[in-house]
Amino acid sequence: MFMELIVILIISFVVISLWMINVKLGRIANHFDNGDDHSLSDEEIEKELEEEWEKWDQQK
Repeated sequence: MFMELIVILIISFVVISLWMINVKLGRIANHFDNGDDHSLSDEEIEKELEEEWEKWDQQK
């Protein structure tokens, strides 16, 4: 019984983590799709990702 609970908790953690990653990547993709049709440099993409990470980190 105890092992089943641990397995369920691990699976739940993995599913929630993957869902959060999917949501964050979806927001970033939507932001780029709604842009003014210019390609971003690697530095701009890195800055966007760092901003998203900081927002997420502050919510914890």
